[in-house]
Amino acid sequence: MESVGPAHPAGARPMGGAMAAPVRDREALQRLSFLFQAAHWVLPYSPALARFYCSTQRGAARRLVLRMAPSVKRTVCRRCCSLLLPGAGGCVRLRGRGQPRTVLRCRNCGRCRRYLCQQELRPLGQAPPTGPTPEDNPA
Repeated sequence: MESVGPAHPAGARPMGGAMAAPVRDREALQRLSFLFQAAHWVLPYSPALARFYCSTQRGAARRLVLRMAPSVKRTVCRRCCSLLLPGAGGCVRLRGRGQPRTVLRCRNCGRCRRYLCQQELRPLGQAPPTGPTPEDNPA
């Protein structure tokens, strides 16, 4: 019976000891990232081409059954596939009583999307920062 050598060639094992899981569909993810970056780059010159890149990105992600990052999904209009960047293709407003919301409105098709504003995360036991009070400054 022959002895079996190490599972990894010399120098292939990471320094931490644990192997990192291989990324599935790396080329597809690179293509989606390229299309998103290309849409950002061509938006000032040709908004129609940027919409085409975004719709191609969405179609490829659906065809390959890949999930897009939430930050990417929030910057693309679901109806017309245009980029929702403030001043370029979208309008951002802060609305809401009690629980504030961010409202993104597409300037191309008029669709609105509402997101809850994220609260700052603090370690347990810390009080929220307070500004100087009038009692601290004797006038």
